[in-house]
Amino acid sequence: MPIVFGIGLLNLNGWQYVNRDFHELFLSPLAWGGRYMKIFSFDAETNGLWGKAFAIGAVVKDTETGTEKQWVGRCPIEGEVNPFVEEMVLPQMVDIPTTHHNYEDLLEDFMKFYMVNKEDAVCLVHIGLPVEARLFIDAHDKGIIGDWDAPFPLVDCSAIPSIGTSVDIYNQEHGLTVPSFKGGTHNPLYDSYAALVAYSHAIK
Repeated sequence: MPIVFGIGLLNLNGWQYVNRDFHELFLSPLAWGGRYMKIFSFDAETNGLWGKAFAIGAVVKDTETGTEKQWVGRCPIEGEVNPFVEEMVLPQMVDIPTTHHNYEDLLEDFMKFYMVNKEDAVCLVHIGLPVEARLFIDAHDKGIIGDWDAPFPLVDCSAIPSIGTSVDIYNQEHGLTVPSFKGGTHNPLYDSYAALVAYSHAIK
């Protein structure tokens, strides 16, 4: 049973603390005064759970018009390759082209896409710690983004009890379709779409 204590909202009068029902607070941000008009869902493949990203994908969906934008990038892995990644991940990613020289170039271009599309968007991840959260920490440390450019809030759909630790199981149980991509489930665009599809269904 989830417990939600409240959320701080910044308005013209300063910080205001409010308590809300779980569904209104978490599952229906799109209904908060019409503020959220898009969903920005993103995912990264990393060199081990705590390693640097070598592939990042994102999809932005306009919740009113249904139009979508995609972004995907990949760079060489820097340093020793994690054994699990080498055995289980890289073989599936052979058809995903390398688009950037290194992690910093990849990160900088992704952040450009994020900055252009983040306004009025729910920024969505599935189990975003440590992988997706680190993207913004690294971008800030490298001076790519400023102090207030990261998502506030970063919505993690794994906190929705019916989704939990698997968007794939949720989507299968509800007959929801996720587009297929080169690289299968290890293409970060796949996980971006899987989270988007599950979240969009769960908040209805």
